[in-house]
Amino acid sequence: MNKFLLEFFPIVLFFVVYKFMGLYMAIYAMIGATFLHMMIVRYQIGRFENTNLITFGLLGILGGVTLVLRDPAFLMWKVSVLYVVFAFMLVLSMWIGKKTLLQRMLGKELDLPINVWCQLSWLWGFGFMGIAIVNAYYVNIALSAREALFTATELDPKIELTMLNCTNIAMSKLCITAQEAEESWVNFKLFGTIGLTLILIIIMIIFIKKYIKEDKK
Repeated sequence: MNKFLLEFFPIVLFFVVYKFMGLYMAIYAMIGATFLHMMIVRYQIGRFENTNLITFGLLGILGGVTLVLRDPAFLMWKVSVLYVVFAFMLVLSMWIGKKTLLQRMLGKELDLPINVWCQLSWLWGFGFMGIAIVNAYYVNIALSAREALFTATELDPKIELTMLNCTNIAMSKLCITAQEAEESWVNFKLFGTIGLTLILIIIMIIFIKKYIKEDKK
């Protein structure tokens, strides 16, 4: 459970900072928290985990581009890109190397037959693809609403949506819609990804329960 909470600490921090300081400050906070998480794991296990390096690398690149260009599209799509990469890594690991990625990660805690590790790899692979698709849905809504607002007004597209006072804008309905769409994506980034991951964990526990019982016998 502690590892699970640590994994999602950067996302929780991103959510909190976004609510009080806006999207771009939240990106800075998440980059810092992700780096801290990566170093804590490095200290705990004595090496960098590939998944943490990939996460930090994508966040650093796409988050950095977002900050430079002041365009949230890069950060928003990062979630889908990251989960697609993880999905392919899980599935391909069944044919590359002697152990699946999940077995290398959880093999010390779980003693399961190789076919079960493969089935779990498919479970998490499809699950991560599902999260990527749902994120793409929210991203499309948020970016479409954002484009509609800035196309219809003379507002600078680099401005923070959370800083806009929609009552003082001629196209107030478009402004409110854009703000709500961006907030919906932020809410999904926290509650959606954590909730769907918990569902995958519960399914996995139910699936491997009989193997754990057999092992104890």
